[in-house]
Amino acid sequence: MNQKRQPLVSILIPVYNGAPFLAETIASIKKNHYPNHEVILVNDGSSDNSKLVCREFAKNSKKIRFYSFDQNQGMTRVLNFGIAKAKGKYIARLNQDDLIMPNRLEKQVKFLEQHPDYVAVGGQIKLFTEGNPKFGQVNFPLTDKKIRQNWLMFSPYSDPTVTYRKESVLRTEGYSQYFWPADDVHMWYQLGKLGKLANLSGVMTKVRWHQSCGSIKSHKRQMLKTWQVHQWAAENVAKPSSGLRIFWACQLLAGYLCPPQFNWAVYRLIKKIQFLSFDQIKGKILGIINKLKIVKPQPAMANLSGE
Repeated sequence: MNQKRQPLVSILIPVYNGAPFLAETIASIKKNHYPNHEVILVNDGSSDNSKLVCREFAKNSKKIRFYSFDQNQGMTRVLNFGIAKAKGKYIARLNQDDLIMPNRLEKQVKFLEQHPDYVAVGGQIKLFTEGNPKFGQVNFPLTDKKIRQNWLMFSPYSDPTVTYRKESVLRTEGYSQYFWPADDVHMWYQLGKLGKLANLSGVMTKVRWHQSCGSIKSHKRQMLKTWQVHQWAAENVAKPSSGLRIFWACQLLAGYLCPPQFNWAVYRLIKKIQFLSFDQIKGKILGIINKLKIVKPQPAMANLSGE
């Protein structure tokens, strides 16, 4: 008797009050070009009908497996639980309200299969809102060298773009509840100590931007935990410069003094110019200034009638 083929990729989706978004997210998975995958939905004590929605998806697809907690456990515990349940060699992260690009799994699996010294690969993201499908794009460094040059300043990944080796993540301490919601940054540091990291140049995930997303609702805590993760990295990854320590302090201060929307707008701006040369940055600034210039009124023509 032929054994059923194990999925090579497990798409891990934690669910908490995500019923309004799940149908669109699952639909994006169905459009992907890589068939050898499974989907793991873990309901984390939702107070809406997410549990019923997840159960219905699992009922109608052999590729979807569903687990549920009656009481909220927290994102990190759910992720660690899902990783333990995953059958795949690779774990592909996705959030309940984001959309996976059709070629993401195919490209990331190919990369990891061809580069056994790499433990994780991500990509670029497009941000969208209900009213604006082209809200913005955030780019991340591509090579392991570039990632390590900048990872003490900014996270090298957007979590819902990353696919990593299950055997590698099992060698870490797992996602840390203490560092939530910067637990993903802590994970990238841990994985980076085990092997190389990379991002692909294309957009791997469309990320939904809305007022209920964790980056807005838990912003102050995220800034505090990001600062604490950086202190952990200073002890366990690399010694930071004095300038970097000042940057961390300013980042923490901004998290407490400024609205989250403002801070994330500044972050997106920095990410746009982070890898540009001085001349490229100068050109962009001049371009913005030219767009804002007020057109001078033309002098009035002489009245030909002589009045």
